[in-house]
Amino acid sequence: MTFFRSPVQRLWLGALGAARANGVTLAMVAALVAVTAARMVAAPAADGAEAAVVLLAALVSSIAGFAFAIIAGSALAWLQIDPVQAVTTMALCSIAMQAYAVWQLRASIRWRVLVPMVVAGVLTTPLGVALLMRIDARLYAAVLGALVIGYGAYLLLRREARAVRGMAWHDALAGGLGGVIGGLSSAPGLAVTIWCSMRGWDKERQRAVYQPFILAMQLVTVACLAWSAPPQADVWRHASFVPFALLGAIGGFALYRRLGTRQFHAALGVLLIASGTGLLTRAY
Repeated sequence: MTFFRSPVQRLWLGALGAARANGVTLAMVAALVAVTAARMVAAPAADGAEAAVVLLAALVSSIAGFAFAIIAGSALAWLQIDPVQAVTTMALCSIAMQAYAVWQLRASIRWRVLVPMVVAGVLTTPLGVALLMRIDARLYAAVLGALVIGYGAYLLLRREARAVRGMAWHDALAGGLGGVIGGLSSAPGLAVTIWCSMRGWDKERQRAVYQPFILAMQLVTVACLAWSAPPQADVWRHASFVPFALLGAIGGFALYRRLGTRQFHAALGVLLIASGTGLLTRAY
């Protein structure tokens, strides 16, 4: 009889079905990467280097779920990729990565916490963009980078931490800061990621809050770019890097699943330090 299965059988079959679905997704993305890489053989060498940066930045950042734009942006600046092209590529790749992660975490999303953050972030992102035009961007990047490195080091060195209780206005404040920081430095997830780590939540609940927030802010950023600047004629070139970002995201998320809570906090600290270092490189 196939209609009456034990709970263990149902759990096993569910896990097997999930594994098959993930295998199909990975195979499809790998095929897209292979086709795109084959087309890049005749492309300039810079395209291959940019694809490698996107893949590695996606892999590393997807372990904890943020910092893709800062890691990739620092590397692309070192490769002297045109800033406008780099921002467009990173925005498209980040949206694809965050959408994949949010889909994987959809059962853990808590809208009561997330909604105030997103609303506040949407309202303050234009403020961040306006401030960018009026303040010393190098000084800002240096101060923010130092603060983020300090908190990342604290996460790595601390033993036990008391969880911080929060209310809806605290969540909105974190989202508002994320919007301002995102408008200034393309890193909207920093403030919300730090706030979630202070709450004492497990790794699943943290990512189920700050990853949808980052996705929402990335969509707002793309909308602002489309409104303030003419559309890029070579949009297909930028989209060609998305399969590399997805392949890295799948690998990074698989590594995340194997991490315990303490290991996740360590990875979070390392990525925060990497983010701060990336901001400092912009300052100097």
